[in-house]
Amino acid sequence: MTSLEIVLPVFAIILCGYLIGRKEWVTASALRGLSFFVYYLAIPALLFRTMARGNISDDLDLSLIVSFYSVSLFIFAFSALLGRFYYGHQLKEAAVMAMGATYGNLLLLGFPLVYSAFGDEGMVPLTMLIAFQAPVLMGLTSMLTEYDLSREQGGGQGAKAMMKALVSSITRNPIIIGLILGGIYQSSGLELFALLDRFTSILGGAVVPCALFSLGVSLTGFKLAGDLKQSFLIVALKTIVYPVMVTFLVFYVIDVPPLWAAVAVILAAQPTGVNVFILAQQYGVFSARAASIVLSSTILSVVTVTVLIAYYVNILPK
Repeated sequence: MTSLEIVLPVFAIILCGYLIGRKEWVTASALRGLSFFVYYLAIPALLFRTMARGNISDDLDLSLIVSFYSVSLFIFAFSALLGRFYYGHQLKEAAVMAMGATYGNLLLLGFPLVYSAFGDEGMVPLTMLIAFQAPVLMGLTSMLTEYDLSREQGGGQGAKAMMKALVSSITRNPIIIGLILGGIYQSSGLELFALLDRFTSILGGAVVPCALFSLGVSLTGFKLAGDLKQSFLIVALKTIVYPVMVTFLVFYVIDVPPLWAAVAVILAAQPTGVNVFILAQQYGVFSARAASIVLSSTILSVVTVTVLIAYYVNILPK
């Protein structure tokens, strides 16, 4: 299978979703329902099945996780400081800006792309890296934002608000729950019985088309607005600087299989996830720029991610 045969169908499904969304054939409530199905049922089921069958925990490699998220935290800190002291943003705005530079669309785009390109072999590094994104980056952003809001309200509950936001981001995350339940099932020593295996397999099979289609529809709600120079700087950090730094670490510093290193780079190059815009709207900060970042980084990724997948598919041993 050539790289174009892998990538073009993926982006074709996104385009179908976008065109149908532009025609308004999918209502806002229908999109919420589809997104809920993907995020709260289909992806957790696939991750549960992967863990329960013993495909992940035996191969857990902390060096890959640490390398990937050390880059993420470095860029997060740099972007937050840039927003706070160069652009003069409040802490909550700077936190959302930093999330835009680091929080990738790993579930709706990265997952289908990597799975289409590398199949089950790519599931181990893919799942390891996806599992930590929400608790690390969304948790950190929520902590900083809640702390800033608490200070503004004069409640004196800054530290308490931070911890509450962190705990909430972990315990309410269906991805984490799916992985934990799968790990518990595997550690029990029980075989995945046929009915549960088939049930989770059917749900997991819906991840790729449903995730890509819902992403395409959701993109119709974004437009370029706000300070575009600032937005494009964040896009450059997310889609260029981030993967370059990850490439250096995973290929030249740590010792991991080349396919795992390739998956890490491809995930690092993913465009900014829509959760950044959702969080910006929730807190009422950085919304226009967040929309610009999501839209422009997704458009750019059509080129950058395609090139990366083409490169790695051709150089990695078959």
